[in-house]
Amino acid sequence: MRKTISVFIVLALTASMLFSVCGCNSKQKSAEALSFCTAFCEDVKSGDAGRLITYFNDNEITEGELKEIITPSGSNSEEKEVLASIKETTDYKVQEPVYDPKAKTATAYVSWEQADYNSDQVTSSASLSGLKTAVKSAPLNIITVCVTVDLSGDIPKIINPKEVIDAVYAFNTADLGIMPGLVSDYYTSGDWVLAPKGVYTNTKEIGVRLDFKKEMTKYKYVPGYIYTVAKGDKVLLTSEINRFENNSIRLDFTADMAGPEVINEDGFLKADTYTVMVFDEHSNDIASFKCEVKNEEVEKEEIELEEYSDDHYLSELVYEFKDSDLMGKTFVYNSGWWDYDDTSIGKSAFGSDTTVLGFSLAVSEDNDVELYYEYYYSEEADFEDISGSEPVYQRSCKPSMYQDLVCYDFDYSSGDIEPGYYALVVYGDAAKKHIVFTAACMVVEETSADIT
Repeated sequence: MRKTISVFIVLALTASMLFSVCGCNSKQKSAEALSFCTAFCEDVKSGDAGRLITYFNDNEITEGELKEIITPSGSNSEEKEVLASIKETTDYKVQEPVYDPKAKTATAYVSWEQADYNSDQVTSSASLSGLKTAVKSAPLNIITVCVTVDLSGDIPKIINPKEVIDAVYAFNTADLGIMPGLVSDYYTSGDWVLAPKGVYTNTKEIGVRLDFKKEMTKYKYVPGYIYTVAKGDKVLLTSEINRFENNSIRLDFTADMAGPEVINEDGFLKADTYTVMVFDEHSNDIASFKCEVKNEEVEKEEIELEEYSDDHYLSELVYEFKDSDLMGKTFVYNSGWWDYDDTSIGKSAFGSDTTVLGFSLAVSEDNDVELYYEYYYSEEADFEDISGSEPVYQRSCKPSMYQDLVCYDFDYSSGDIEPGYYALVVYGDAAKKHIVFTAACMVVEETSADIT
């Protein structure tokens, strides 16, 4: 009986020792697997292809293929910035591995957290800068991946490294609405507007039109564009960043944008070679164009006014448009001779007590062109030989903004306005060669108080 008990005790002690040894070995293996798995995950997070290739078997994948998964070579600068922002939010937590002594492997669940680039906060961004900001503060998405460590050899090995890398870097293949490539990749054609041979004569503006592939407009985020205009070697204009509204853009350079040093006495752009260069907002070239601007002598237009009876000045508004462009931008029913001092005695007539003559020309809000005007005096209604006479008053003006109107105020102010006939002549150029508008009024000998 004692012998039987002794044998049982020995067997029990032996089993206990074996269990203790096995348990200690499993714990050791789990700790080894945890350390190795954590090192692997740190390398995945950093995205070092040179280190990650060491976790693969020979010929399983190349370092170049790994780099393509981690940092795709086809990405443009916008994509790279946004993808880098997503990568910066990536982190992980490794759970305690479970060791399988038969298979000599340890399995650990790794929870990866990463900005949810499909969240409403991100997808509702209206601009690229907004998209980058939204990614940095977006809610986190949790990606759980099972990592298996092979501990059967002298050196631990990750059995499924590519599965983990693919899961973590899946954002590189997500459709974020960012246009791939460069804007120049989508450019198809361009030419000078109204000058197919690249030559303008006596022009107040030049412009180019550029066309792009329609597929560019399907992307939500497209880089903006900038253009410069140079006269000879001198840059006259560098635009702000503009956004594409469709696949065709027009870039204009007008006399108003040029400044007085680039305008000749006739109001035209000075003769020279002009260059328009177009870039994306990251200074990548899109296209460039050169044109010649020529100047030809412009003869002064003759002033011609119709002869009216005195009754006509009383009952009718006397004016005439000489320029169709100005006419198309004018609200005729809100225009006319303005009665500043309550001396009007008709639609185009004033009493001799008037101190101001003024024609108010109401125009559309987009008008800001400076116009030049003169007043001429004649004792007779026919304004005979007006072209050879000197004006009694001359000035220039731009439109003024009122509560409900934008108006050119062609005013002639004088303390002594003689009775007779006055002609208003408005020019579109500082040299006063091109007439755009004329009007006429009458000042009678009686004062406004004498006339009922």
